[in-house]
Amino acid sequence: MALICSLVLALWPSSAIQVSAQNGEAGTGGSASSGSTTESNDNLAAAAEDLIEVEAEPTDITIELNGPRHAIAYVDQDLSGKSDYVALISHLYGNSYTVPKYYVAVVMDHQNKVVQVVNPSVNGLPPAWEPAPVDVVIPEGGFLLLAHDDSYASKGFKKYLAENFQLGDVIKLRKNGDVVPLAEIISSGPRPSVKVDQQSMFTVNEQNFTLSGGVTHMQPGDTLTVYGVPVTLGESGLFEAALTLQEGVNYVDTVLTRDGEELARTSTVVYYKPGPIVTDEEVLMWVEQGPNAKKFQSSEDVYNMLVKAADAGITGILLDVKGYEGFVSYKKNDLTGRPYVSEMTDPNRVGVNPELDLLEEFVKHSRALGLTIHAAVNVFAEGSMHENAVLDAYPEWEEKVYRPEDGGQIVPIRQSAAANKIVAFVNPANEDVRDYQLATFEEIIKNYDVDGINLDRGRYDNYFADFSEETRGQFEAYLEERGKELEAWPDDVYKLVYDSEGRATRVEGQYYLDWWAFRSGVIKSFTDEVRQLADEYSEEKGKPIQVSAYVGSWYDSLYMNGINWASPDFRYDQRLGFTEDRIYTDDYYNTGYIGNLDFLMIGTYQSTESEIEHYMTLGNILTRGEVPLYASIALSNVREPELQRTVFQAAKQKTDGMMLFDYSLVNFDTVKAALNDEEYVKSYQLGISMPGQPDGFLEGDFLNMNRNEGNINVFSNEFGLSTDTSKWGVEIAVAGTGEVVHTANKEQAMNWNWANVDPNDSDIPDGGFVISAADPSGMREKRQLVAGLYAMGDEVRASLLEGFRAYDGITVDHHQLQLQGTVTVLGFGEYVEVKINGKKAKLNGNRANPRAGQTDPSEPIHFADKVKLDQGENAIVIEIYVDGMKTNEKTILVTCN
Repeated sequence: MALICSLVLALWPSSAIQVSAQNGEAGTGGSASSGSTTESNDNLAAAAEDLIEVEAEPTDITIELNGPRHAIAYVDQDLSGKSDYVALISHLYGNSYTVPKYYVAVVMDHQNKVVQVVNPSVNGLPPAWEPAPVDVVIPEGGFLLLAHDDSYASKGFKKYLAENFQLGDVIKLRKNGDVVPLAEIISSGPRPSVKVDQQSMFTVNEQNFTLSGGVTHMQPGDTLTVYGVPVTLGESGLFEAALTLQEGVNYVDTVLTRDGEELARTSTVVYYKPGPIVTDEEVLMWVEQGPNAKKFQSSEDVYNMLVKAADAGITGILLDVKGYEGFVSYKKNDLTGRPYVSEMTDPNRVGVNPELDLLEEFVKHSRALGLTIHAAVNVFAEGSMHENAVLDAYPEWEEKVYRPEDGGQIVPIRQSAAANKIVAFVNPANEDVRDYQLATFEEIIKNYDVDGINLDRGRYDNYFADFSEETRGQFEAYLEERGKELEAWPDDVYKLVYDSEGRATRVEGQYYLDWWAFRSGVIKSFTDEVRQLADEYSEEKGKPIQVSAYVGSWYDSLYMNGINWASPDFRYDQRLGFTEDRIYTDDYYNTGYIGNLDFLMIGTYQSTESEIEHYMTLGNILTRGEVPLYASIALSNVREPELQRTVFQAAKQKTDGMMLFDYSLVNFDTVKAALNDEEYVKSYQLGISMPGQPDGFLEGDFLNMNRNEGNINVFSNEFGLSTDTSKWGVEIAVAGTGEVVHTANKEQAMNWNWANVDPNDSDIPDGGFVISAADPSGMREKRQLVAGLYAMGDEVRASLLEGFRAYDGITVDHHQLQLQGTVTVLGFGEYVEVKINGKKAKLNGNRANPRAGQTDPSEPIHFADKVKLDQGENAIVIEIYVDGMKTNEKTILVTCN
């Protein structure tokens, strides 16, 4: 399952009035009419104190979970005299609005669905500006987004709305990073409102629970009920309600009434999952084929990694044995003849050991270490746009798509004019396709001692697939069974209608809803066959073969992919807030395939604790506790150790287990601390010399750990042959002689021009190391720092300092401290010197060259010396020099009584 980080823009307005001759006058604002036009001071304060953002719909939610964001500068206020902003005008401000000329506006209904765009971008170009101001209606419960600036091309306020919002899109509002309803942004407006302190959806482990919150703009005599029971309101409008929950889902309505008329309502969805909290739950780690293929060059490489995983608290492995290109990471392919991953030409895969049966090695060592091992398969993905294992030999398998970009034609996905295509799917309804995928599962189960098999991408590509003649015939038969007849294809599903400028609108056909149920039924029937296969081999082998699936947590949009991972007994409630609630027909409910699974992993790929818990809870509601539910955590989105700890502990409390995605992003030290609910403390300090700066050094983040955004890491030969990093970082390779011999993206970072990007994944020189830097999207600090420090031919040294934490912050009763620790030289280095408060320390027992007689230059060098202490707090400075170059410095504090 692909992970792509999203770019968050936080652009704030200028208070100056700007005038543009090209785009018309700025600062005219717009005008609202009808309803209440009273400006809410509370809303102004909220906009100033909180970060309010809008998030557009992702281009393809199966590839990227998050859409582009933009800060909202003003909420429900007069915009006269203001410029350079995105503002929000709600239905409380007025039920209509006049959008000035050369502004961009987007109108949303009460479900956050886009119903109108004023001055949209045309094929990525600037808008064809309306010749006059435009009057729009703000739906009840909805709102308007309005953007203005004086340079469409360079400032980006208008461009953001114009390019990222289309009719039918469903957007999100965020407050301080969390997804919130409109009411939470405007809840202090002039009308009475109810707000609860808790999240809108969450899980608890105790039956008794107290809901709290407050009411704004209340009057004497107003009545509040929670869960149908009257609740006393305090003078300030605050309330508490003690609730006794039923096991499973509870829909708690908090309703404010006045003289029998309902004034405000908010719904809270609480899932009661009885305790006690499981402490020995499964913690699985996903090993994705692509980024990890070259890391395992030997059986020892696999074993060493699994030892670290087991020590960190990982209990099982999900090895991605068939990547989306169709190549496999196992050798015993007697049923399919699939080629091994070493045959790929993709630069990220070239270099895989062709003699190593990776699945066999994972099975062998997992068994020895007490880990479970599951083989994950990209089921209906059979190629990229550049390479495939079998698709060229079976072109009739390729999905046929009906996309707006193709002018109303149905074409194979690789022939589509759509941009940014990544994966070539095959048709799940094709019997030959299904047989071949089943044979893939069978040769794995038959030939390897796995504990289970996992379905990844066991779905359709998206709503636009599959429109082949084979699918048409099956859909006709499906309709006939229900007394219906297909009259027009594909129009009875939907029809693409184009305007004079070539923009397409999707017009629903008479069997639009039947189409979604049919496709989900196709996927459900395939899981039936996988379940039967696993059961047959379970009986034959005398051990259970588990079946699991890896799916997105955003269930309410997965109908477009034919995925219904809910229980067939789940029934939709409008308080869940799904956008397309009409999808959930009886036929659709019956396609729920959870009964074919032993456990389910949902991708809780969100980046805040509240969002992740929201989707954990949704998973509990949909599965109804019928199978174990594992929260799958995207480590790229929870990089900070404390956030990782919080999220892991939430998963332990709210679900039945967790899966960590993916090994290429794992730092086993932080994972271990997070699983143990402990604060992470790094035991070492990593330092690198800075050419031309003899008194300075560069502090790195991690040694031989997978690079994440915001890291400066060092990779030595212990890590492997190369860094296995993505192309957007800066890398400096230092040879075994101590000289810089390779740079990647140095000039790009220094000039901040990424038109031509160098690949990363740098080879690690024998006896040397690689410095590797990455930043979060849109940031440049770490990359520009490293790029500016090092150049070809520079002499560079590096060291690891350990042992200092045993002394930092301690209090002693004597005036002399015996201080000791270790220094490990990374890469080349002939002479090491350690200074403690400016005095040379003893190294390996003497003050001469500590490396004399040392057979392994990577062995730690022990340093020790006596330090005199004054009464009170003492600062002790430890400095490390390698070949005269400063590589490390650490100040510790010791108090003497």
